[in-house]
Amino acid sequence: MNLVLETPPESLADLILRPVCDHLRIEFGGSLPTDKAYILSCISAAVSRLDGNQGRLGRCLLTQEWTLYLDCFPRCIELPLPPLQEVIRIKYLDTDGTLQTLDPSAYRVSGAGSWRPEISPAYGEKWPDSRPVADAVQVRFRAGYGDSEENVPPPILQAISVMAAHYYVERQPVTFAKPYEIPLLACDLIQPFRVYR
Repeated sequence: MNLVLETPPESLADLILRPVCDHLRIEFGGSLPTDKAYILSCISAAVSRLDGNQGRLGRCLLTQEWTLYLDCFPRCIELPLPPLQEVIRIKYLDTDGTLQTLDPSAYRVSGAGSWRPEISPAYGEKWPDSRPVADAVQVRFRAGYGDSEENVPPPILQAISVMAAHYYVERQPVTFAKPYEIPLLACDLIQPFRVYR
């Protein structure tokens, strides 16, 4: 299994700059804070710790597109990185080595709102034969809570604010008072959303 990010999400850091500044008790007044770039980098670092394939949650926050590469068709294709918005297309190398696009009527998607959405052959169908080579099957899908920070669950946004504030205030990797990689409050906030593989 190989995952490739095809279309990255909008910058969540830009969308939640003001709430994070509020959390930090930094007033905008009539203009942006003088250290806006550093605050944005703290927010981006917090988001990257949670979002996408390498993120601690194992899910997508804002809308993004990925391609899942498989060596063959398994009985059931489990899609990573919930929540799933849609399966865009499934392509495969047929036994002659020609790249084909599978008709959407040949498969069904189940559990789109669940922690582990799946794709299986439609009733009365079976997966086509594919060439036995690496990455013979390509599943392009769109995932994420939506296009706006308003679609992301509030506990996750609060965890991002807590983590960004931690990075902003504690500019060293470890302090004697709090030797944690992610602040415990943030860990508590994100725990219900974490996908375990």
